[in-house]
Amino acid sequence: MQGRWVESPAGSFALPAPPLDVDAGPDGLEVLYPYVWQTYRDGELASVHDLPSRARAIHARPEPIVMLEKGFFTPERGWLSLPATDAVRTGEGVFWVNEEGLWHERELVADGSYERVLAVGDEVLVLGREHALAWPAEREIELPLDWFAADSAADLYLLSPAGVHRLDPAGYEMGFYAGNFSDLAVSAGAGVWLVTKEGQTLHLTLELEKAW
Repeated sequence: MQGRWVESPAGSFALPAPPLDVDAGPDGLEVLYPYVWQTYRDGELASVHDLPSRARAIHARPEPIVMLEKGFFTPERGWLSLPATDAVRTGEGVFWVNEEGLWHERELVADGSYERVLAVGDEVLVLGREHALAWPAEREIELPLDWFAADSAADLYLLSPAGVHRLDPAGYEMGFYAGNFSDLAVSAGAGVWLVTKEGQTLHLTLELEKAW
């Protein structure tokens, strides 16, 4: 993606304006603007949701959820004004994190200070500065100390100043791609997309090999 132009298997198409955030889900492309969430399928606009407060990010997998300045938004339940740092929506409901720990809906299920939550396989993985906790197995995974961005497919992908780390659900490093990148996005269908410090994109396979 460059600016408001998207390259997809269905061909290239233009968005109304450069978005705040984009994430690829199983059913299409989720596109976020400050107060609007749009879904595109095969290059066509499929749905639009007006948001009740300013958006921060969108997570498309396993099921779409929008992070707002205060809380999060889903189409079925609307705005839940909970003090979430990050959240993921699964078939079991919404899991979210803050400095107190991991929450499932309104129940605190694990203590600890966490920054990011992702779905990896059948588990929820919550990331702190040094360790991740796999839930419900309550298995700890050691992380690179200086990671600053994360995403998942069947494995966990972490971005550090040195490059991209690929960890399996047990925490073993399965691959590494060196480079100075500012952000990453991962999906089972599209592979790994990296953004360089200069704003250029690099496409890798899930095995961290150049896609082309």
